Amino acid sequence: MLNKFLSSIGIGHVKVDTVVSKGEIKQGDTIHGEVILEGGNADQPINEVRLVLLHKYEEDKEDSDFPYHEKELNTVILNDIGTIKAGEKKTIPFQFPTETSHPKTDDTNETLLRTTVDIPQAVDPTDEDSIIVS
Repeated sequence: MLNKFLSSIGIGHVKVDTVVSKGEIKQGDTIHGEVILEGGNADQPINEVRLVLLHKYEEDKEDSDFPYHEKELNTVILNDIGTIKAGEKKTIPFQFPTETSHPKTDDTNETLLRTTVDIPQAVDPTDEDSIIVS
C-alpha cells in the first residue's frame, strides 16, 4: 500500500526511455524506435504512451517573453499496454512518419520527440529526445 502511494506521487514510479534507431533522418523518413518502460516499486496500470513530434523554433514574438516556441506536428498513441508490474521491463516498438515538408534542423530549428506515459492518478513519466532532420 505504501509503495503504491509513493509511486502515485512520483517516488519509485515507472521510468520511460525512448530509443530511436537513427538520431538523424531526412524529411519524409519514418522514425523507428522503441519505448522502454521499467516498473517501479508497485504495479501500475498504463492508460497509454503518447509520442509527440515537436518543432522547436526560435522567433521573437511581441506577445511572448520567450524566444523559443514549440509547435506540435504529429502524435502517435500506443495503447493496450496493460499493467506494468513492479520491477518489470517492457519494450514497445513504434514507427513515426514525418512529412516531406518537415523543418530541417539548423541553429534556430530543432525537432523533439517527447514521450509521456499516462498513468492514472500518478505523476506521468516523460522522456525527450532530439532528432536531427537533414
